[in-house]
Amino acid sequence: MFKDKICSCKVWKIVLIIWLVFTTLYFFYDGYDRLANYVAKNAYNQGITTAVTQIITESEKCQPVPINVDDKKATIINVSCLQKAAEEKTE
Repeated sequence: MFKDKICSCKVWKIVLIIWLVFTTLYFFYDGYDRLANYVAKNAYNQGITTAVTQIITESEKCQPVPINVDDKKATIINVSCLQKAAEEKTE
């Protein structure tokens, strides 16, 4: 009977150790996943901010700005430049 208690105690200790190891690994994995998502989101937002800033800077020169994404192309121009040109023609 005493031997059975020792065996069941060892089994519970092994189960507890395994549970602690897997729980710890899960928390590390979850933390890493959250960090990776945070870094990716910040990089994405920084890329968009940089791209938009460059487009605005180029469009302020009152020249057409070509934009290419894969096989799609567009050319934009600042509306305020068009309004200035229209005002200059009417004067």
